Amino acid sequence: MEKLSSKINLNILNGIADLVRVLDSNNQVIFVNSAMEELMGASAKEMTCEPDGRYFCNLSVAERTLRTGEIIQREEYIEGNFYSVKCSPIFDGEEIVAVVEVFRNITMEKKLQREIINKNKELATEMNEAKKIQVGLLPEKGFIGGTMIDYLYRPSNILSGDMFNVFEINRDNLGIYISDTVGHGFASSQVTMFVNFMFKSLTTKALLNPATALEEIKKKFNSIDLDVNIYFTCFYGVYNRKENTFKFSNAGHNPCPILSRNRTSYELLTAGLPISRMFEDVTYEDNVVDLFCGDKLLFVTDGIPELKNSSGETYGLKRLGDILNRHNVDELQEIRTDVVHFTAKEPKDDMTAVLIKIM
Repeated sequence: MEKLSSKINLNILNGIADLVRVLDSNNQVIFVNSAMEELMGASAKEMTCEPDGRYFCNLSVAERTLRTGEIIQREEYIEGNFYSVKCSPIFDGEEIVAVVEVFRNITMEKKLQREIINKNKELATEMNEAKKIQVGLLPEKGFIGGTMIDYLYRPSNILSGDMFNVFEINRDNLGIYISDTVGHGFASSQVTMFVNFMFKSLTTKALLNPATALEEIKKKFNSIDLDVNIYFTCFYGVYNRKENTFKFSNAGHNPCPILSRNRTSYELLTAGLPISRMFEDVTYEDNVVDLFCGDKLLFVTDGIPELKNSSGETYGLKRLGDILNRHNVDELQEIRTDVVHFTAKEPKDDMTAVLIKIM
């Protein structure tokens, strides 16, 4: 013991709050610090290691360190507590004369870790259920009164900040909106639910006038008193199948929809600020464009046109318009294929595109 005392300062070990013990070259406990002695109620002399595993008596790791000189980190579960144990050799020249083991109680960390894991499992379950609700709000693909609807909806996370809908207002009018909420996750997904609910709650009169609809949604949203950093954009239009007109208004949504006609395409540009508490006194304006058989309207969020390839080049709107002009079937599949080819990987942002064909 005197020889070992010259190699290690036992007073320092006694002052350590963690449990410390020293084992000699015969793998016998020859020292325990005050913290271990107090916890175990036994000194080194009294700490006999018996087969029942009493007194922290797993000595196999210490034996390995004595044999190989390895520094070994492990975890032990001892008498209701978790310990992180580090076993290190003590050398006299090139000879290993003892090992020192430090036991750090990590029971609280383990408890917190389990709680975090359980909370994450609960959160994952809740997010999956919320995703089912969010997807369940999407319209059916196919035909609504002679108008064909198709869409591409690929959230970057389980929940998306993008939302859209196509719905009949009355026999002659079809409502179409697309919105994009800042961020991802629960907060943004709740805003998408809000937008969907608000459009369902508006009167027919308001729905037939896009600017009025957006102003009413803005007033209701601002009354909720959410953080100013939570906001969304929304483009809303009404297709009148009887008069073949599309009346639309924009609350800060970028990009605006692309109209493709006779192999030529252009944006339905119109200004407007996002729906946010930052902008209280905001009004929106209606615009009207005639539509004809064979026309296509593509609504997208910024997740597609703002994509960049390895050279830093932005995907942009022109590529979208070109695909609409070149293809008469499976346009959205062509867009998805082109996007993956352009980026050489699956995009990380939300990808949302809604295609309306006038038949």
